[in-house]
Amino acid sequence: MGFSPPPGYGPPLPAVGSYGGPPVVYSNRSRSTTFLLSYFLGIFGVDRFYLGQPALGILKLITCGGFGLWYFVDLVLLSLNIVKDSEGKALLPPPTSPNATLNGNHVLVAAVFAGQFGVDRFLLGQTGLGVIKLVTCGGFGIWQIIDTLLIATGSIRDAQGNGLRWDLPA
Repeated sequence: MGFSPPPGYGPPLPAVGSYGGPPVVYSNRSRSTTFLLSYFLGIFGVDRFYLGQPALGILKLITCGGFGLWYFVDLVLLSLNIVKDSEGKALLPPPTSPNATLNGNHVLVAAVFAGQFGVDRFLLGQTGLGVIKLVTCGGFGIWQIIDTLLIATGSIRDAQGNGLRWDLPA
């Protein structure tokens, strides 16, 4: 007389992607390009046109990015790698260096919403730069924009010189 768990319980499902599950099929559209289009022109829906979603692009255009709210929501969704292309495929991430440990998704969200306070640099382990960025309000906004671009394209390194991991789940 053995015990069996109720239906729906059992061994955990295998993870998706590089963690043992089926391989992720990526879109031919770049996540970096989509993020940059959204960051600079998202209020006009250019990012949605790029993803092959013209109806959403037009809607975003005529509502000025959902009165700005949709614009910010899209930035968060793109930062966390949730947005898919028109075929439902994941966007092609920036390259991941082999010894990277920091989740690039989290650093990108920090850069977008708290970069003027240096939070992204603190996450990268660059405390001195974080303090300078905090005191100067993100270099009067310019440094925040530059760091956001560097992070989104995968061109920034942490304090140990490692790149960021983009294949980690958000």
